[in-house]
Amino acid sequence: MSRYLLDTDVVIDYLAGVSSSVRLIQELGERGDVLCTCGVVIAELFAGVHAADRPKVQRLVASFRFLAANATTAEEAGEWRYRFARQGKTLSTTDCLIAATARFAGATLVTGNVKDYPMEGVVLLAARSIWPRGAGPGRST
Repeated sequence: MSRYLLDTDVVIDYLAGVSSSVRLIQELGERGDVLCTCGVVIAELFAGVHAADRPKVQRLVASFRFLAANATTAEEAGEWRYRFARQGKTLSTTDCLIAATARFAGATLVTGNVKDYPMEGVVLLAARSIWPRGAGPGRST
């Protein structure tokens, strides 16, 4: 049984009924894998959800295991952002926190935005770049 931290874009696509994201999340759940979320993903979801859709999002989020950030993940996120900035690549603090949370928890990060996660040691499952809508799953590291 593996852990999968779902990035915000994947959850949004699932909620919108995008077939590839729905299928991916269903397949992971049916295999007995643990679907996870974190504080950043929850905050991003609720920053954009209409009031009428909040109960649906709350139920979905409650079905996931919550992975908490801590001082270690926050420090790693900051170090990544600093190091990549010195190489001319700007990473968002939120993406760095999501990646550090996944890495610390030993979870695979499921995202359609693979380019946002160039950090070494973060295991990715590409939801769109390798697995376009309507196609099959692919893996990226």
